[in-house]
Amino acid sequence: MEKTFFLRDKELLESTCVDNIFISSLMPQAPEIAVKTYLYGLMLLSSSAHDEDIAAVLGCEQSDIRSAFAYWESVGIVKVIAEEPLRVMYLNIKTSLSKGRINMDGAVYGDFVRRLQEVLGTRMLSGAELSKIYDWLDVFGFEQDAALEIVRHCLDKKGARTAVAYMDAMARNLAGRGFITYDAVREYFVTEEIIKSGAARILKRWNKRRLPTDDEIALYEKWIEGWGFDEDGIDAACACMTAAEKPTFKYLDSVLEEWHSNGSIDRASIDAMQKQDDILIELARKAFSRAGLKSRANAEQRLQFRQWSVDWCMSDDMILLAADYSRLSTKQFASMKRLLNEWHDRGISSAAEAEVYYNGSRKSAARTNRKDNRALKYIHGRQYNDEELKKLGISMGEEFYDDDD
Repeated sequence: MEKTFFLRDKELLESTCVDNIFISSLMPQAPEIAVKTYLYGLMLLSSSAHDEDIAAVLGCEQSDIRSAFAYWESVGIVKVIAEEPLRVMYLNIKTSLSKGRINMDGAVYGDFVRRLQEVLGTRMLSGAELSKIYDWLDVFGFEQDAALEIVRHCLDKKGARTAVAYMDAMARNLAGRGFITYDAVREYFVTEEIIKSGAARILKRWNKRRLPTDDEIALYEKWIEGWGFDEDGIDAACACMTAAEKPTFKYLDSVLEEWHSNGSIDRASIDAMQKQDDILIELARKAFSRAGLKSRANAEQRLQFRQWSVDWCMSDDMILLAADYSRLSTKQFASMKRLLNEWHDRGISSAAEAEVYYNGSRKSAARTNRKDNRALKYIHGRQYNDEELKKLGISMGEEFYDDDD
C-alpha cells in the first residue's frame, strides 16, 4: 500500500496549531478533501501519531491525497519533495506570506485543481507547473473546461508523462488562433484528428506503411481547411495519379492546386471539370492528327486548347480548320497557334468566316510576294534569280506560314 511521508520544516510547533491565515484566507476557497488532508498531515507533524495511511483514515483514494497536496503546493504552503513514495514538506505560512510566496490564485482555483488532478491521475504537478496552467486561465482567458481539455488531449497524444512545456505550447498556439472556449478547443482537436487520419489514409492507399510527417499533415490541412476540399475531392485527385510510379504529397498538391485555381473543389465540379478535360484531350488528339503531328499534346499545349475552346469559345470545327491549314508547315502547332490567335484578334467566330479570311489573306500575300520578288531581283543594278536570292538568305514568301510565334 502507498504511504505518505512528511518532513518537518523548522519552527513547526509540537501541538496542532492552525494559522489564522489558513483559516481566514486559504480554507474558504479550498476543496473539502484538501482542507482535511492539510489538517490531518499537520496533526501528524505536530504530535507523536504515526498513522501514515492518510487516505484510509480520511476515506478517500490515494489520488485524492496527491491532488490535495498538489493544490496546496500551488498555493505555496507545502512543497512536494517526491512522488513515489509521496513526500511532503509543510512550510511556515507566516514566513511564506512575508516573502510573497503565497499564491492566492491557487486558492481561487481550488476546484479547478481538483478536477485537473482527476485528469492527471497519479501524476502530480509542481507549483511552477501549475502556475503555467493558471496563466492559461488568467492571461490567455481560457475557460476552465478548455484548459482541462488541453491537458487531457496532450496526455492522450503523448502519454502520461507529457511535459507541461508541451501542453503550454499547445495552449499558446490555440490562444493565438482565438480558440479559448471548450467548444472551440474540442472542435480544433476533432479536426486535427480528422486531418491526421486523412493524411494516413492517403499513405495507406499508396501502400506506404508509415505515419504521415508533419509536412504532409500540414498539406492535408491546407487542402481541407484552406482550399475547402473534402475526402471525395482528394480521392478524385489520387485517382488521377494512378500513372505516377511514385505518388507523393507534393505531386498531389500540384493537382489540387490546379483544381482549386479553377474553382473545382467538390465532387460535382471536379467530375464536370474532368469531363471537360476528356473532351479537350480528344479535341487535341484530332487536331494533332489533322495537323500531321504524331506526338500527344503536353500539359502546356492542353492549356492552350482550353483557352481556344473554353475561354475564347471557338468551335471544334474552327480549331480543326487551323490544324488542317498548318499541316504543310514545318512547325504545325506554332502555325495553329498563330492562326487561331489572329482569328480571335479579328473577331472571327466561325469556321466559315475563318476559311474566307484565310483564303483572302493568302491571295493578298501572294500578290504582294510577286511584286516583291520582281523588285528583289534587281539590287544595285544587277538582276538575281530565285536560287541566288535564296543563297543570300532572302525569302521569296513560300515559308510565310511556317514561322514560329
